[in-house]
Amino acid sequence: MKTRTASRLLYVAFGLLAIRTIAAQAPAKTVVVLDPALDAILSPDAALKTVVPGTGFFEGPTWVAGRPGHLIFSDIPHNVINKLGPDGKASIIVDKIFIGDSDTADVRLLDTGVNGMQKLTGADGTAVDNQGRITYCEYGGGRVVRVEKDGSRTVLASQFEGKRFNSPNDLVFKSDGTLYFTDSGSRETKQRSNLVPFTGVYRIKNGQLQVLSKDFKPNGIAFSPDEKYLYITQAKRKLVRFDVQPDGTLANGHMFFDLDADPRPGSPDGLKTDKDGNVYTSGPGGVWIISPSAKHIGTLIAPVRSFINFTFGGDDGKTMYLTSPEALYSLPFKTSRR
Repeated sequence: MKTRTASRLLYVAFGLLAIRTIAAQAPAKTVVVLDPALDAILSPDAALKTVVPGTGFFEGPTWVAGRPGHLIFSDIPHNVINKLGPDGKASIIVDKIFIGDSDTADVRLLDTGVNGMQKLTGADGTAVDNQGRITYCEYGGGRVVRVEKDGSRTVLASQFEGKRFNSPNDLVFKSDGTLYFTDSGSRETKQRSNLVPFTGVYRIKNGQLQVLSKDFKPNGIAFSPDEKYLYITQAKRKLVRFDVQPDGTLANGHMFFDLDADPRPGSPDGLKTDKDGNVYTSGPGGVWIISPSAKHIGTLIAPVRSFINFTFGGDDGKTMYLTSPEALYSLPFKTSRR
């Protein structure tokens, strides 16, 4: 009897161990549904896929339309922009982005966790203009740069009123070709005299640079699909929305959504909208999905630390690509950017 009882206990123990092992190996659930409206956007069982393992700090994903199209994304510490090939492998499409001295420039040193301490020197946000030319924010050099068709580079902006930008972070093109970008401020505790003394939102229209807002510390930037609104992520875990005026300037900048009550680590960084006007922002725990009426309807949970930036891509626009310090990921959606 004792032997039989001991055998049963041993069997149960092995069974529990097997269950725990299977649970540990099973992929964590990515989609957290907070409102039934999320069902029209993506499946609650959508599975996150690792596309490219990271060895740096991936940022700035942008889908480049074509036949077929392709994804580009920046690797800030390795000072390059990568292209994702049809074979799923990444190759360098723009290199030597920052050519200055990273020891003397306003360069942030970041502990990325799995990849250790990294100097963030290269491109941050990327975008593509109406002619298909890559445009990027140069993190270490404080510039906004366009890559021409022949591979040469044109500096679109590097200073305002004689002072260098702090850290241009992200950028977006309006449908008329006007470029809007954010300057997030110095990484130093003391403002240097040669840097712009405020953080701001800028635009470049017909070659002319103009500051549109000095009231916030912006990071990510995105238009609503009808371009009536411009959103920015704001320091201290907030989203701000502007009304876009008929002449393209901004008015009525106000808090659209506050993420600060969530105790989990993670702050707003990347920012996108979809065809229905839903707003996506990185934040505590992953990517938050917020309706146009400012209701939190779902969250995409990051598998390790946090998602940094993301974009809709694929030739049907229904794949979201997400970057993090650990990897480039993809996630299938029902909806799209356009």
